[in-house]
Amino acid sequence: MTAPRLTGRHVMVLFGGFFLTVIGVNALMVTLALNTFSGTDVDGAYVKGLNYNATIEQRALEASYGYEVAVDVTRDAAGTARISARYVQAGNMAEGLTVEALLRHPVNAHFDRTVALVAKGGGLYEAEASDIPAGQWDVALTARDRERIVLEARKRVWLR
Repeated sequence: MTAPRLTGRHVMVLFGGFFLTVIGVNALMVTLALNTFSGTDVDGAYVKGLNYNATIEQRALEASYGYEVAVDVTRDAAGTARISARYVQAGNMAEGLTVEALLRHPVNAHFDRTVALVAKGGGLYEAEASDIPAGQWDVALTARDRERIVLEARKRVWLR
């Protein structure tokens, strides 16, 4: 019995198969990368960097208002997240604020959700957001007294 001979046709098929496999894998990886890319982490990062001193001044102004917040976020089995924030200013319950929460998924921006919190009295503000997957989330709260921002707070939470 003789061993099969390696011919030019075999080498051509092997080369073609190798390069088609590499091109196919590259095309698949590019397609998956483009379809799953959720976008930039920070829009306008360069401009925000240039305006960083204004951001520091805004944080100092917020600190001078004396607001503090305690945030609690829970999720039920149906996927509804409940956001609860209690605002205090100089030891007194803060009333009359307009509060907005951004639930931000750290990996996939397609899950991000913004909700307005409703005043419940006694400095308590609450909201619900449905269809929230379990996992890690960033909660960014913005509280306004009329039009001025009085406190921006962020908290990372784990929702089960």
